[in-house]
Amino acid sequence: SIMNRVFTIGGRAYNIAAPTIKRISLACKEMEAEGIPEGAVDFREMFNGMKKETLCKVLSLLISGDYSLATELTQGEKYELIEPLCVIYEDIEKDMKRIRQISKQICLLCAKPKVQ
Repeated sequence: SIMNRVFTIGGRAYNIAAPTIKRISLACKEMEAEGIPEGAVDFREMFNGMKKETLCKVLSLLISGDYSLATELTQGEKYELIEPLCVIYEDIEKDMKRIRQISKQICLLCAKPKVQ
């Protein structure tokens, strides 16, 4: 997972740590409010199909848990916003796959009958 990666957006460096579940949830609500683009095959396409203003709000929520950075993030180019968003969401996806594998292994351990 991404632990403290630095991204430059609009000439400013932002230290981005792995977001909490609450921040991910807030960011998802923000994206749903605009509407997630139909037919996007990956995160990059999805974010490319969104308004820059939405990307600024989503990234602010993921970094700080509120909209406090949204205005200053507008100084960045759209591609500068998309890059960290892709990294964050690709990491979340990897983490979820790992969690799914672990839970499957735990279920298999629990399901084995005890030998008398």
